[in-house]
Amino acid sequence: MSLISNAKWNAFSQLFKMVVQVVNLVYLAKIIPPAEYGLMAMAVVITNFGILLRDLGTSAAIIQYKELTENLKNTIFWLNFILGFSLAIVIILLAPIISSLYHQPKLTSVLVLLSIIFPLSSSAATHLALMERESKFKLISIIEVSSSLTSVIVAVIFANLGFGVYSLVAQAIVINFMSALQFWKVSKWMPSRRVFIRLADIKLIFGFSANLSLFNLINYFSRNLDSFIIGKYMSATILGSYNLAYRIMLFPLQSLTFVASRSLYPILSKDQEHNDKIKTTYYNCVFVILLITAPLMSGIALYSKPFILLVFGPQWYITADVLKWLAPTAIIQSVLSISGAVFMAKGKTDVLMRLGVIGTTLQVGAFLAGVHFSINTFALFYLIANILNFFPVMYFLLKLISGDFLSFFRQINPIIISTCGMIFLLKMIDHFVLNINNIKNFWWLAILSIIGVCIYFSFMMLLSFQFRTVIFTKLKYKAIKK
Repeated sequence: MSLISNAKWNAFSQLFKMVVQVVNLVYLAKIIPPAEYGLMAMAVVITNFGILLRDLGTSAAIIQYKELTENLKNTIFWLNFILGFSLAIVIILLAPIISSLYHQPKLTSVLVLLSIIFPLSSSAATHLALMERESKFKLISIIEVSSSLTSVIVAVIFANLGFGVYSLVAQAIVINFMSALQFWKVSKWMPSRRVFIRLADIKLIFGFSANLSLFNLINYFSRNLDSFIIGKYMSATILGSYNLAYRIMLFPLQSLTFVASRSLYPILSKDQEHNDKIKTTYYNCVFVILLITAPLMSGIALYSKPFILLVFGPQWYITADVLKWLAPTAIIQSVLSISGAVFMAKGKTDVLMRLGVIGTTLQVGAFLAGVHFSINTFALFYLIANILNFFPVMYFLLKLISGDFLSFFRQINPIIISTCGMIFLLKMIDHFVLNINNIKNFWWLAILSIIGVCIYFSFMMLLSFQFRTVIFTKLKYKAIKK
């Protein structure tokens, strides 16, 4: 399968998952009380951390390794299987202690039930990795969509029957059970009971997997520390406003980069010895991601105040100010987020881990400095930390694939100029025609958004040969089809 085909099916699966999230937020939130949702949120903090440790990067090793032996497959399978059951036992044993820390006795049963997801997901991790290695994303997407659909139906039924938080627990268990069952059914590979864990195979993947696991833990720490610091040193209102801005920033970013990274990794792994192919594929992928995120997040930053006031209400005015800094941060992160796929494909998880330490150090320093000022300054420092982190990450990445900053910026230069041109002309409209503060309804916001899209499209048609080629090819294909 090609990168485009991989991306198409991953996008389909991700879109469906987003629909499921909307159902959870809108429909189930009307039935399940906030306190019950709070219990699930407490439990998710624990389970998300467990997910990071679930396979210790061994699944990624399956996709990356050129020569994949049966012994290595079986070693990874049984290692994951043991890890999954071990995590379940640890969570069951710690559940009463965690519940007492939160002063929520009901959390014990929630955590005990959720522990089931670890042996379920771990038992199918190798099968999923083998399918991703072969780019069988059409089949993977069908399994993920059917599992998500079944789980949300179960959650809705349970919620209507009055099971509260256990409806959300059932949803998590069902989606993992359905996925594991189907991955086992469709996979051509079955584990052997004769071949167990071989020490030689563990040594073979240890460096790759250990460094990747450390990077994931470091990344998890840095992505959650900002909320902890704001919650401790600022008010709950400020934390709530910041978290809303952060979620708005992440919504398009996570969807795009998840699809891109997941689609990109097996393709790059197959071409890991051919830097020219990797460089071309990576540059094209960055171009597509920035083509969407650069104008989108710039527009959100420019119109953050009317957008927040019209969509969420005046009580979220702090969010509008924070979003001005977090939106451009998302543009930088959209590029950095897919860099991991390149380092992993080239087997350089040690470099990725070290860069993770640098990035975390910069972000933690920004958080600790920014918290002494206002939340706006905090968000500004977060942006500066991401800008500073961009250069070492890109330096080592481009060096790894025989690229350079000049060729990289030449690729994305039309997007930068087009985005700046769009912002400049929209600012002129704001100054001479319609002041941003006078936008009181969705119609004006929608009209200005359409104008921004038209300006950006015009600049791209004028400046980017790659963009013109894609547009004209699509138009020609539709004309021939008719």
